[in-house]
Amino acid sequence: MKAFSSRDPSGKYRPVFGRSQSGKEPEKSEWLREQSTGRRRLKWIVGSILGIIILGAVVGGTVGGVLGSRKSSSGKGASGSSSSSNNGGGLYDINSSQVKALLNNPALHKVFPGIDYTPMNAQYPACLTVPPDQNNITLDIAILAQLTPAVRLYGTDCNQTQMVLEAINLLGYNDSMKVWLGVWLENNATTNTRQLQQMYTILDTYPSSQFAGVIVGNEVLFRKDMTEAELGQQLQDVRQNLTSRNINLPVATSDLGDDWTASLAADSDIVMANVHPFFAGVTPEVAPGWTWDFWQNNDVVLTGSSKSSAGYPRNIISETGWPSTGGNDCGTGNTCTNSTEGAVASIENMNVYMDGFVCQSMANGTTYFWFEAFDEPWKVIFDTATDKWESKWGLMDSNRNVKEGLRIPDCGGKTLEKPY
Repeated sequence: MKAFSSRDPSGKYRPVFGRSQSGKEPEKSEWLREQSTGRRRLKWIVGSILGIIILGAVVGGTVGGVLGSRKSSSGKGASGSSSSSNNGGGLYDINSSQVKALLNNPALHKVFPGIDYTPMNAQYPACLTVPPDQNNITLDIAILAQLTPAVRLYGTDCNQTQMVLEAINLLGYNDSMKVWLGVWLENNATTNTRQLQQMYTILDTYPSSQFAGVIVGNEVLFRKDMTEAELGQQLQDVRQNLTSRNINLPVATSDLGDDWTASLAADSDIVMANVHPFFAGVTPEVAPGWTWDFWQNNDVVLTGSSKSSAGYPRNIISETGWPSTGGNDCGTGNTCTNSTEGAVASIENMNVYMDGFVCQSMANGTTYFWFEAFDEPWKVIFDTATDKWESKWGLMDSNRNVKEGLRIPDCGGKTLEKPY
């Protein structure tokens, strides 16, 4: 029985740009895509040197505040992370006043199965100069634990995974918060080797019970960084390696909703599809139905069952969301004739999409990752004259404030306590 209103899911659709770990390619989605035809077009490439310079200026210019603000680090450890710069040499934990000030926020509701999250300053190699900070991440997790039982990471660089796990431990959330361990893959063998080695080190160090699964690559096929066969082989190699370590976790990849094929679905324990109705140019009122139909017709159809024998879902929407400001989109290849046509980025439209999608997804058991936790100011480097939404997808601003006017559904008081 269909959970959402029916809509023809053939609208033109584009994915979302992202964060670069290497300075060469963005780490999340690429923002230009014709989802209905499968034709690929890269939006544009930021030169690695220029990108690193600009990125360093942006993150280096972030000004710290009090309590909830996400500060840039003032120092780093030998491994490219800072552990104590924001607390006079000490680490925040569940008893810290800075953490307590963020807890029991009545505006937050634990209704998202997962949330896409990248810690501040977790881009390689910029993090070697301005690293992520443990206290910042601990405060982030204190907020996110009020929204979701799981966070999805995109890469292993800059000690981000270890610092998220440390935050979960410091807060005493080991039984209530899981991590989807992300591995960034591209067409650079050095990057891939580094990311995979870091993944194995993490999995050798931490108990598998702290993870919901492993996501190897994001939109690798869209960027044409690998062939489908090469990506499938990577998944098989990782799975065999985990089996040899007696680690029983699902191994998957995520890509655009219409880049999935039956053969890739056979190689991936979970079909993880990035589905953004905003880039189809649909209004938020019909976006929940569009998302459901698109996902069902392009991705769910590729698997024979909704759950594996191990209990994890065979299908997950790995990115979906709506920007809070920055313009409007009428679908790839279509030019909006006015500022109110198509999908409009606004707080109210975020509310409308969430109102139609979040609680209904909870009711019918749809597993998805909301894109994303916090605004990312550095992404303004991707803005164009008309499209200024790249940095505005967060439920919260960059200082952890719920955006003014944003209403996170409470779903009648129901909550999600497990990632699936």
